[in-house]
Amino acid sequence: MSAGGRQIRTSAPGKMMISGEYVVLEGAEALVAAVDRRLEAVGSERLTDGSGASIARSSESGTLPPEALLARKYAEATLGAVSMELTLDASALRRGDRKLGLGSSSAAAAAAAAAVLRWHGRDPADHRREVLGWALAGHHAVAPQGSGADVAAATLGGVVRFVRERAEHAQPVQWPHTLDVQVVWTGIPARTSDLVAKVRALEVDAPERYRDAMHQLRDASEDLLGAITEGQAMAAVGAADRHGLAMGALGEASGAPIVTEELARVAALARENNGGAKPSGAGGGDVALAFFSNPDDSRRFRAACVKADLTLLSVELGAEGVRSEET
Repeated sequence: MSAGGRQIRTSAPGKMMISGEYVVLEGAEALVAAVDRRLEAVGSERLTDGSGASIARSSESGTLPPEALLARKYAEATLGAVSMELTLDASALRRGDRKLGLGSSSAAAAAAAAAVLRWHGRDPADHRREVLGWALAGHHAVAPQGSGADVAAATLGGVVRFVRERAEHAQPVQWPHTLDVQVVWTGIPARTSDLVAKVRALEVDAPERYRDAMHQLRDASEDLLGAITEGQAMAAVGAADRHGLAMGALGEASGAPIVTEELARVAALARENNGGAKPSGAGGGDVALAFFSNPDDSRRFRAACVKADLTLLSVELGAEGVRSEET
């Protein structure tokens, strides 16, 4: 990297699944939110011998996640190749060496694609739909079983309604101002692919049990999404609790630890304080969301979490999507 050379910065937010886990893979609508913890990408002018090395042979290929490399590749295929060293800083989406479950790979794909756009002199905030297409392509190439909802949030920002088959047309929604969400980190990282594989195995081995569990989960998911989009905070609290219970039932049927002991503790504390809680994402660890329509209930829940030695994260929903940053 040349001293004093050109440099650009982009960033993308982390995400949280609000509703639609698992059923989004079957075409159900999901709700996903960007959060105010951001992954940053830095693109710097590359020292080159003029040979025009491809990205596959660039120095960053061994360190960047494949989703980011491929999203960059798709952006360059459209805009033109760039001589740019790319580094990522995902520390805001981690605690020490452990991921928080806020979608670092999807944020990496979005920020990397946006870096190419920025290098070409365009503002990513004005071209988020284009960035979304490249980021989705990169993410899908690595994780074809994924829905892409996390990529939509990391690129578009805000809170969006999402359908897998129409991923590039995700639409923003307004969050009810009386609905409060508390975020609890379990301290246990989850592997989404392992959990999804167990659920898929249930579909093959016991299709009737699978259909029953997914029907229950789809109903709860639709109730939660509907309550939020219609601004009904109290209804959303109850639907969140049912959503969490339905995820637990799917886990029991499939033998997947979707609702772990820690996630169950969060749900129990939420109920004790007139709230409802559910895992955010595939479960198995990572984070839980606790919903409240009364601020006093939310405060009591926070105090109960501290007493129970559960880790609350300071996270705001609805963060801005992929964007440029000052260099």
